[in-house]
Amino acid sequence: MAARLGQHASELLVGPAQSMRAAEDLLMRGTAPADSDLPMPRAMVVSAHADDETIALGGRMGRFKKAGFVHVTDGAPLNEQDSRSQGFESLDDYRAARAQELAAMFAESGIRQATRICLNFRDQEASLNLAEITRQVAQYVADWDPEIIFTHPYEGGHPDHDACAFAVHHAVELNRARGGGRPLILESPFYHAGPSGFEVGTFLKADGWMPEVCYRLSEEEKERKQRLVACFRTQKETLSGFHDETERFRIAPVYDFSRPAHEGKVLYEHYPWGMTSDRFCELAQEAETELEKEWAGKV
Repeated sequence: MAARLGQHASELLVGPAQSMRAAEDLLMRGTAPADSDLPMPRAMVVSAHADDETIALGGRMGRFKKAGFVHVTDGAPLNEQDSRSQGFESLDDYRAARAQELAAMFAESGIRQATRICLNFRDQEASLNLAEITRQVAQYVADWDPEIIFTHPYEGGHPDHDACAFAVHHAVELNRARGGGRPLILESPFYHAGPSGFEVGTFLKADGWMPEVCYRLSEEEKERKQRLVACFRTQKETLSGFHDETERFRIAPVYDFSRPAHEGKVLYEHYPWGMTSDRFCELAQEAETELEKEWAGKV
């Protein structure tokens, strides 16, 4: 599937000028500020955890009233370190609290009516379920027919984030193979290994054509985003590491998930999350082989 993915993406990268202009138009309309008059494309947001969507889109969340949101994990790691550190006696209580925080964010942002789905894979274990997550995301792509999908970049920051990137890129191609459309994938930077050890809010360099936009948030936008971030009370310490000065987006590049996100140790190898870059790449190749069989049966 990797070869097909690259082939399809190259049609956009080196295709007709109008295709590039159309993609850039979707990028600008999809990432416009909350008070913009630009028409919002049909949008889908695929995030690993509740709060990821707010980190990426908090300054413009009000434009996503008609979007479909998919959260891949339940936000509650099985080892219970996070839940216990927050004073919860059971994993179920912590899981419920995470869901309530997300609901509070949607209410605060004024998009309570947005469609929301949680796939309920365990936090920190999404990379163990790449093929199944891809199938489920592909079904929502087919059902919702978005023009754009926001998701994570492949950057080696968190294995669940990288799993989302894998699932979205392959789900889009599965949808196309089944006769559906191919929505434009947009991504926001989260965090990855860098010179200072922990790099936040910047993209890894990649080859190819990938227009990028960066918005400096106004004081009003920052205050609005801070109110949304504050809804995630159990994540206060983690979210304090993200800045609220800018929001950055780009058209996703072509990724080779059989290779590490970058040279050297990826960031999540420094944390007890049970995943290494080499293992992730092995899982990606296994999932691609499994999905390729389904791809061949659908074409």
